[in-house]
Amino acid sequence: ISVSPNPNNGTFIIKGTLGKTEDQEISIEIVNITGQIIYKNKATAQNGLINEDIKLINLASGMYLLNVRHAGESKIFHVMVEQ
Repeated sequence: ISVSPNPNNGTFIIKGTLGKTEDQEISIEIVNITGQIIYKNKATAQNGLINEDIKLINLASGMYLLNVRHAGESKIFHVMVEQ
């Protein structure tokens, strides 16, 4: 799984594979540096492929944590927003 572009302006794409070919629900959560959840959504990885566009409006510049969860597994990314 990857996030691009990074750094970004609040708009980025999460892409990757889950290693399984069936559809799976994933949970996407973005947290600011103080621990506040600023974005939360569920998506479907179709045929095990993630291709999710994220568009965050009026987001302050800084570091954010992106957590992608599926089937009891979690992957955390550092996302840099530059306005």
